[in-house]
Amino acid sequence: MHIDKSHSTDTQAPSRTMTARNALLATLLASMVSIAVSARQPRLVVGIMIDGLQQEYIDLLRQQFGPDGFNRLLREGVVLENVDYGTNLDAAAATAVIMTGASPSVNGIASSAHFDPLAKRNYSSLHDPAAVGNYTTETYSPRNLRVSTIADEARIAGAGVTYVYSLAPDAEQAIIMAGHAANSAAWINSGTGNWATTTFYTDFPTSLVNRNRINPLSVRLDNMQWEPSIAGAGADFLPDHLTRYPFRYTFPRSDAARYAAFKASPLVNTEIAQTATELLTSLQLGTHDGSDMLNIAFTLQPYVYSKSAENRYELVDSYIKLDQDIAGLLKTIDTRVGRDNAIIYVAATPPSSRRRRDDARWNIPVGEFSTRKAASLLNLYLIALHGNGDWVKAVSDNHFYLNADAAKAHNTEMPQLRREVAEFLSRMSGVGRATSIDDILAGTATIENGEALRRNTVASAAGDVRVDLLPGWELVDDYGTAGPKSGKINVNTLTTAPAYILAPDITPEVIRNVVDARILAPTIAGRMHIRSPNGASLAPLRFTGK
Repeated sequence: MHIDKSHSTDTQAPSRTMTARNALLATLLASMVSIAVSARQPRLVVGIMIDGLQQEYIDLLRQQFGPDGFNRLLREGVVLENVDYGTNLDAAAATAVIMTGASPSVNGIASSAHFDPLAKRNYSSLHDPAAVGNYTTETYSPRNLRVSTIADEARIAGAGVTYVYSLAPDAEQAIIMAGHAANSAAWINSGTGNWATTTFYTDFPTSLVNRNRINPLSVRLDNMQWEPSIAGAGADFLPDHLTRYPFRYTFPRSDAARYAAFKASPLVNTEIAQTATELLTSLQLGTHDGSDMLNIAFTLQPYVYSKSAENRYELVDSYIKLDQDIAGLLKTIDTRVGRDNAIIYVAATPPSSRRRRDDARWNIPVGEFSTRKAASLLNLYLIALHGNGDWVKAVSDNHFYLNADAAKAHNTEMPQLRREVAEFLSRMSGVGRATSIDDILAGTATIENGEALRRNTVASAAGDVRVDLLPGWELVDDYGTAGPKSGKINVNTLTTAPAYILAPDITPEVIRNVVDARILAPTIAGRMHIRSPNGASLAPLRFTGK
């Protein structure tokens, strides 16, 4: 039989061509599907702030953690090991940087409290007499937050259909995480233990009302105690002498600081995680047309009510307990909306720059800087230099406020007066540097961090001269009072902290380079496909997609 090979070849060629075209088309369709999946707006975004979290403790304790908490963040997420805040900020100010993508000089929040030199007292940075408290006499609102937040932009993008809630131990963090447009922000009242909010927001979830009325913390706290999760030889990552006698803390009604002590312990993290789980379920977050958002805050700062200055055992146990709380929260998110429909980002705030005084037997050099004595000597110096007058208006913490009226009466320009004061204070024992507000705002305060200090200073809330103490010195803030010593020693600390981003369309990786903290807000906003907060000026991070 004759076979026409040329004909046979001609009939097979189109077949191979069609197969190749089909394969190419399939590849293109798969790519389009992949792009569509990665571009899909998340149903739920959960933001977690952790005050004092340090990457070195995460690395140390990985074997002690379960698989579904911190280890899951490390395994499945993008790890930013060094998110830089520029200078050491407290939890409120650092949270504002993360949520707004702007520095304190732009967003208006330099710390949790601002000092009023006229009234000579501290006010919350969010103090607002026009706002009424709900389950509290405190009066707070986000009006002093000058710019929009990720939460605000999420609500705007959702056109009022999506929900935004926040939970935190303290009011400042709760409100900053909620922003201006949220449904509600709630915190634990330090006087009653109730979940509280401000009537600036329009909603107070029923689950929080029930916690206050049916299952109040004031009753539950009677039976709570904090003991180590791992005792004795099981805690082999700590020196033996620390674990030989496990700690135990209770919160009796006879203790006036019981709620404050509770809020400084890891038990508050469990309270917040459980309450967050209730909100996710009762409010059906993640089921609306758009991206719902839940922002929560935890703490891992050293326990200030510990029985000893050596409190590593307590701190390690706090990490282990929080790991379990985070694992439970992530499991709830998976169950409610699924891993492919949620973005979770975790950002730590820098560790505290104050720690308790070491036992005197160790002979660690220490000193005390009394603001009252410093102000008295400074006033005598200025009298000798310019004439009689009350030259020092007030002192709060490490800020000196000068009397502009006295300067005017003696024909002395304020910039000149501030320079003289900074030079005088810088020669006092225990002072590492004294910087005028003029030098701070000019960005020339110090060679190493002048620009960062400028960005993190709110001029309207700052003193005329700022004093920074040497390590080992204790600031005794006793100006105008005979207040007790704080017992807190100044130490040099990191201005960086880790962050983690868990999203369905990014490949896990570790970024060890220093990353500006202001970049988190535009990065998360980009993943949510919404606008960046209006104070954010940095471009978002770009990650490798799956």
